[in-house]
Amino acid sequence: MGIVYLKTKSPIQFPRLKKFVLVFSFLMSACFFSKLVAQESMMREVSNSFLTQLIDTAKKYYPIVKVNQKRIDMAHMNIGKTNMSWFDAFTVTVNYSPSGGTTSLNQPTLSGFQIGFFINLGNILQKPYNVKIAKEEYELAKLASLETMNVIEGDVKARYIKFVQSSVLLRMQSKIAIEAESVVKEARYKFEKGEANFETFTKALIYESDNRKQVIDAEANLLIAKASLETIVGKKLSDIR
Repeated sequence: MGIVYLKTKSPIQFPRLKKFVLVFSFLMSACFFSKLVAQESMMREVSNSFLTQLIDTAKKYYPIVKVNQKRIDMAHMNIGKTNMSWFDAFTVTVNYSPSGGTTSLNQPTLSGFQIGFFINLGNILQKPYNVKIAKEEYELAKLASLETMNVIEGDVKARYIKFVQSSVLLRMQSKIAIEAESVVKEARYKFEKGEANFETFTKALIYESDNRKQVIDAEANLLIAKASLETIVGKKLSDIR
């Protein structure tokens, strides 16, 4: 009876298994944290009462609002000025000639006071149109002011939403950056123990570096959104809150 030899498979390569487990855990942790971040919502960050304060403040302090009010005032004064100009059509002259003056047949001269009254018919006929134009200019000034108010309200809403969005994105990106730091610490620990190769450790470092850059970009976007909102409001947000 012959001896039977059984052919066995080569032993499992544990270093490759450890590398696979490390990469898998890295991806799972990143995926899990991304799901947590995805639960962030900016809707609960929007304050309607604060937005109303911003709109009211902008309508009060934004320079174009004051400019439009000046135009309305000037148009209203122009109506009064046009109404008073009715008297421009009438002219009264007074001449005085003392007694004892020389007279002749060609140039007779009366002694005493002479009063002359003149009416400019063309001026009288033109006045109703001038008054109507002044009133129309007044109405146009009020409509321009109303349009400006509507534009300001929409602009404040858009800039406020952009500010809230930038704030939420910065908070989300900061959380991801913190998670990236923990991933790098774990990768460094395993690399120093020989459980991870240099390529895996390098990928973790790049992941952390990219997230740090995104945090800086998010901070810049938030500052820009805040400055844009404060520009149209005319006051610092801290003074309104």
